[in-house]
Amino acid sequence: SNSWIYFQREIRRFNASGNPLENFVQVYDKQKSTWDNYLKVNYSYNEKGAETEEITQTWDKNFNNWINAKLRTTSYKGNQKDEILFQEWKRPTNEWFNVMKYLLKYNSNGEQNIVTVNLYNGISKNWDNHKRFTMEYEYPFNPPTTVVSESFMNGEWKTDGQYLMSYNMRGNKISETRYTWNQSRRTWLEGLQLEMVYDKKGNQTEYIEKKYDIQTKDWSNYSRFTATYNEQNYMVEKIEYLFDRNTNQWIESGKFKFTTDKKI
Repeated sequence: SNSWIYFQREIRRFNASGNPLENFVQVYDKQKSTWDNYLKVNYSYNEKGAETEEITQTWDKNFNNWINAKLRTTSYKGNQKDEILFQEWKRPTNEWFNVMKYLLKYNSNGEQNIVTVNLYNGISKNWDNHKRFTMEYEYPFNPPTTVVSESFMNGEWKTDGQYLMSYNMRGNKISETRYTWNQSRRTWLEGLQLEMVYDKKGNQTEYIEKKYDIQTKDWSNYSRFTATYNEQNYMVEKIEYLFDRNTNQWIESGKFKFTTDKKI
């Protein structure tokens, strides 16, 4: 039918500093005309106001209760993030199980320049190297302009990807081009290109994703979304598109409207 139907709503709580304490998500049951619990995310902070824990729980209809799902724990050295640990809840044993962790390093300017991703080996009970990202900064104290990714294979790091990024004067990313490394040809191959557009208030109003066409040797439109905001900078509408190469036009694939209320 040509009418809007409820889909999802989020209820958010914040502390006195404006940091999120809880993000409570419900989905709409059209048959019962009721909101059903779906997801809940809670946040904890240290005495300096830095996030230390993010716990995600899902609603279990059978038990009519919240069930642990994921846990993210962040540790610090001084004011800098040192390690981010990701765990998942195992219901048979009712305990958190290690999955992945990020190890963070910084350059002399205090900018994050190396992120190493380790995966937990449940058999050996050890952490195994998986991915490594090295950030380069064209301008100090600004976002990174180049990121090189490596994968750990056969006991050594091997380059496999590169990201080139540019930003506007506000520091918002306006473009990102992703490449993959071709070892046999010893060259970078174009893969994906992203473009972002913002309004004067810094709200992202458009996103365009392009893929590289090896036949035309050019970037080809793939997907896109546009967004509009109210005076309080809350998104009120989002329209998603896919590109039809036969008609050379954007085809609408989804449309969402959002309302914001301070009280439920």
